[in-house]
Amino acid sequence: MKKSIAACWLLLLLVLAACSNPAQPSSTAIPTLMLPPVSSLTPANPSLPLTETVSEGKPASEWKGIPIMPGATSGEGDEEGYVFTVKATPQQVQDYYQMELGKLGWQLSSRSDDGSSLVLLFMNSASSILTVSVLAKQDKVLVLLSE
Repeated sequence: MKKSIAACWLLLLLVLAACSNPAQPSSTAIPTLMLPPVSSLTPANPSLPLTETVSEGKPASEWKGIPIMPGATSGEGDEEGYVFTVKATPQQVQDYYQMELGKLGWQLSSRSDDGSSLVLLFMNSASSILTVSVLAKQDKVLVLLSE
């Protein structure tokens, strides 16, 4: 399961990187992320595409004390991250997590948005960082939580 979450995370990051427009500078500085070589990004079962490794399991109500957005239709996670789908817009996901995480002591410290994808970095008083990555697909979004 860790490989499937890691594969989803890396796939999401690759899509976000491909969708970003380097000609438009962002007003918010985002730390540089170093990714492993693409050759190491193979699914556990090479006959399945990366998109098939995400489970259609029933979503949890929370992950490591972080609430899962109401209305989630599928979800899967481990100690490294939790991924789920929900019928929402990236802005609705941001509004939900800003409000709910604010109640838990997390503050939004960085945001990157290109319209179809969104990356939010939250920080708490213990200097822990939570990343909420959102990839829009028609009327649903794929959300990845990682700490």
